Amino acid sequence: MLKNRQGHGSRRQQRDETVRLDEEITAFGELLTAHTFVPGQPGADADAVADYRRALDAYEQATRSLGAGRRRSGAGRRLLPSPGRPDNLGALRALDEGRHALACLDARLSGKPLPERLPLCFFDPRHGPSVSEHPWAPGGGAVRMIAVCAADAVRLSEGDGPAVGAPAHGAGPGSSPSTRTPAAGSRPVPQKRAAPVAAAPLRDAPVPGRKPRLRERYTGKQLALRGLLALLTVHAVALYATGGVDGLWGKPLDGIAGVLFASFLGTALGAVGCLFASATYSHLSVLWRTARRGERVRAPFVRRQTSKQGKHYHVFAVTDVTGRRHEYRRSVGGPAVAPLPYRKVWYVQGVVDSDNPLGILAPLWMALVTCVCAALTVVFAPFALFLIPGLLIRALF
Repeated sequence: MLKNRQGHGSRRQQRDETVRLDEEITAFGELLTAHTFVPGQPGADADAVADYRRALDAYEQATRSLGAGRRRSGAGRRLLPSPGRPDNLGALRALDEGRHALACLDARLSGKPLPERLPLCFFDPRHGPSVSEHPWAPGGGAVRMIAVCAADAVRLSEGDGPAVGAPAHGAGPGSSPSTRTPAAGSRPVPQKRAAPVAAAPLRDAPVPGRKPRLRERYTGKQLALRGLLALLTVHAVALYATGGVDGLWGKPLDGIAGVLFASFLGTALGAVGCLFASATYSHLSVLWRTARRGERVRAPFVRRQTSKQGKHYHVFAVTDVTGRRHEYRRSVGGPAVAPLPYRKVWYVQGVVDSDNPLGILAPLWMALVTCVCAALTVVFAPFALFLIPGLLIRALF
């Protein structure tokens, strides 16, 4: 009996998911229906037509995967679902493809940069697009980098398991859509309006009667900032009590005024020194990983790009083993500059950030910037340490 109840609950959950997904597909169809783009309109280039074709094909693929290959009732235009087992994961992948195609179309029509394609969450496509990559290993398997959603990224970083214990069945890439050319004025027919789908909470609900701890109420950066302000306050009080600044700046800056001036100047110099130290560490870490694991590869040209400030770029891309595209932008003088078919870049496998890939000469100027930032850190650090806590140590001893 328990097994029958579990099976009934599982089927009911699948039906609810199918209904929600059908509503999302319907909402996407309404967006396509209301879109003003027509393939035959003046100024419609081949790329925009291709994006529109991808969106249409993805919509049709999503409806087929959901088992809603539509059949019309005899009396009117009401659409009825045909029998068949729905493929929710296939519909999710097709819907994600269609949304990305429509976003690319809107970007082309408005002259904005094309949006980056983010794969669906590795553990469960129902979680939505991924936001970062994390190391993960299946039971008895090797560690590899996987793309995960925001909720699973938090769980993995805290040492917990993902929301789903294993990758959803059939989470591999789906079949490619057809390559037909849409006729002018062709539109999909939506069924009904979509209802919003609630996202899974990132953290558990608070326990009644228990006051949250500081680590639960604030982030690590917020706690560090509060601790630093508390230390500076204690230092200022101790410096005033010991008279550590009396006679240092002259009569106008004795007492409280001198303490405030020394605290402000020491904090400012320390902040500038920390900025240069952080830049030194950041550039040095990129140089180190590039020297250890980087390789020179060819990045083919993929598109032109114009920023909001009017700057022009040629965009080249490297595609990794998971299918994710890593882009490298190179500034050019204007839109008339012809792009090279490819450029050689430095690329590190498994790293997703703005410094991967790098231009072929980037390590040279990064080494120069690292040396300059390190030298400035050495210049600012002694002055900051003389004021905080040097004045207090001198007054005590």
